[in-house]
Amino acid sequence: MINFKPLGSRVLVEDIPEKNDGLIKIAPTSKEKPTLMAIVLSIGRDVKYVAVDDVIYRGEWAGLMVCIDNKMYRVMQESDILGKVEDARVRVN
Repeated sequence: MINFKPLGSRVLVEDIPEKNDGLIKIAPTSKEKPTLMAIVLSIGRDVKYVAVDDVIYRGEWAGLMVCIDNKMYRVMQESDILGKVEDARVRVN
């Protein structure tokens, strides 16, 4: 369990390496930043659209990297989340 509570509309996420296993994959173009998947670990009190354990897509440069217990996580605004994956086939180890 992570002992970190984001403030306001921020979320704490852990990046997930992308695998192409037949699920949604958004291919970057030369003008767009690649999108990445992450799992939501903690949310601030003003977050409305995501919950803990949701799998989300985020932009490559969204948020700020933080080190908690010698592991890297990302704190980002809820508004920087592009969408959440609602496919039951998504499994996160």
